[in-house]
Amino acid sequence: MAILKLTAVPREHSGSHSSQKLRKEGYIPVSLYSGGEPPTLLSIEQNKWGKHITEHLNLVNIQFEAGGEQVAAVREIQRDPLSQDVIHVDFFKVRMDQETEFHVAIRFDGIPQGVKDGGVRTVTSEFIQVECLPTIVPDEIPLDISGLEIGHALNARDVILPAGLKLVSDPDLTIISITTVRAVIEEVKPVEGEVVEGAEGAEGDETKAKAKGDEGDTKKAGGDQKKSSGDDKKKSGGDDKKSKGK
Repeated sequence: MAILKLTAVPREHSGSHSSQKLRKEGYIPVSLYSGGEPPTLLSIEQNKWGKHITEHLNLVNIQFEAGGEQVAAVREIQRDPLSQDVIHVDFFKVRMDQETEFHVAIRFDGIPQGVKDGGVRTVTSEFIQVECLPTIVPDEIPLDISGLEIGHALNARDVILPAGLKLVSDPDLTIISITTVRAVIEEVKPVEGEVVEGAEGAEGDETKAKAKGDEGDTKKAGGDQKKSSGDDKKKSGGDDKKSKGK
């Protein structure tokens, strides 16, 4: 169990504007909670303590600038999404003789057999929630994953807890699993208005054939019209001659 000792100074105001101002001045705004009481507003130096505040940290001993100290559990750490710098921390007062809930990191030991066989390791949760006295909370809990095969998983209930710790997380919470690599081939469907490769040529050929057919029909119609006209003329001329002979 590691307890980080850090020095904190009071801050007067809360809110995003005040917090941004503090960060520009090189401080991390923190809040110290205690039951249903309003939180105590504090700040700590970024350069001095920022690198020591990690998700694996469970307990801190806050040294107040005005005197006195308080042991607290780390409840929440907020980070900048780009730089990953710590931008805010929530602490919760604890008593060393009273059980408290903690988020403890899991240390994965070994290389899964399933990975050796070509599977893929997927970690679903790197922490489990336990309840214990602050004096015995571990920094991490080991989990042997060397025998894990493809298609198998380990849940929270499979984690062997040290003496004095009680599991608070859902026993069915998946911690790690080994899966196979599957190549998924999706059929590419053309978007409306999009020409599929090969379809353009087919469509062009079809249009061509249709145009050619229409052209042939037009020529045929023209020929029939000429023939009809010629027959009419011949018939008319024959009738005229017949009339004159009479």
